Amino acid sequence: MKIAVTLALVSLSLAPRLGAEDVVVFARNEFTILGPQSQAAPRDPRDAAFLVAVQAYFAGPVSYGAKFPLINPPAWGRVVRPDTTGTLRICRSFPHGMVFRLDMERFLPGHTYVLCINGRPKHPGNERLPESVPGHEEEKYYDFYTVTTDSQGGYHSRFALELIPGAYNVHFYIKDTTDHKIVLYGLEYFDFTVE
Repeated sequence: MKIAVTLALVSLSLAPRLGAEDVVVFARNEFTILGPQSQAAPRDPRDAAFLVAVQAYFAGPVSYGAKFPLINPPAWGRVVRPDTTGTLRICRSFPHGMVFRLDMERFLPGHTYVLCINGRPKHPGNERLPESVPGHEEEKYYDFYTVTTDSQGGYHSRFALELIPGAYNVHFYIKDTTDHKIVLYGLEYFDFTVE
């Protein structure tokens, strides 16, 4: 049974995912799309509790505590189009994870992009992110989900990202899957708390 669940998760992680959808991410390549399609409940009790909390929260109107524009990066990134834009709306606290809404506009249509939160040494939450930036090992990041834009180059979804409890102060990045360059980012570090 475990092999069947693993294969289902792998096939889901490779399938194109288009907005709008509600996504619950338990770990990299481990997620569920909320909706009428029946999917097996997570076996891990922490994941299962997180899923139940998110489903209950998304069942009503979601109130976001902050809104951040996502903009084209400077020279260290790559510009898809001059008018590419996005918005990140976050809940300031949530049990066992980060809840947010992502809106992307004027990207390449039908193209895949990676969503990332990026820490900074000595900033809250950096030590709880799973991967180190090559050449800057003290700086951590988390490439947590791959999205596919629609035929107009847009993507619009609500997310719940399971994280280790504590305070966080991070950047939000969108990266192109072809060269892993940052193509849109939040200018500000933003704060949230995982209860």
